[in-house]
Amino acid sequence: MQTAAIGTFILSMVTHPYSIYIWHAAHGVRGQPSWYESLQAYTEDDALYTANLIHMDSNAVIKVVRFGLNLACFPDAHTVELCERQFAQQQKRILEQEARWNETQR
Repeated sequence: MQTAAIGTFILSMVTHPYSIYIWHAAHGVRGQPSWYESLQAYTEDDALYTANLIHMDSNAVIKVVRFGLNLACFPDAHTVELCERQFAQQQKRILEQEARWNETQR
């Protein structure tokens, strides 16, 4: 019984605390913009180095996150903020459309 508890504890620990997210803009009329987690890293140096390489190669908008906080933004923090604002507006529109649809169904 004790072995199962230890196994559960080990599986619930964070193994790679740094995540690299890449912005994907909306494609098509009904497409939704979103952040995709493309990579996880064990150290901050690895995460920053890899994010910088990805950005230099693709010119993508990238953010490095640890525990929900942005540690680094490529090309800059303002661009990442604009993407997050666009994502929030899209989510708000979806919720408003769902609310209107629910009202018409009553």
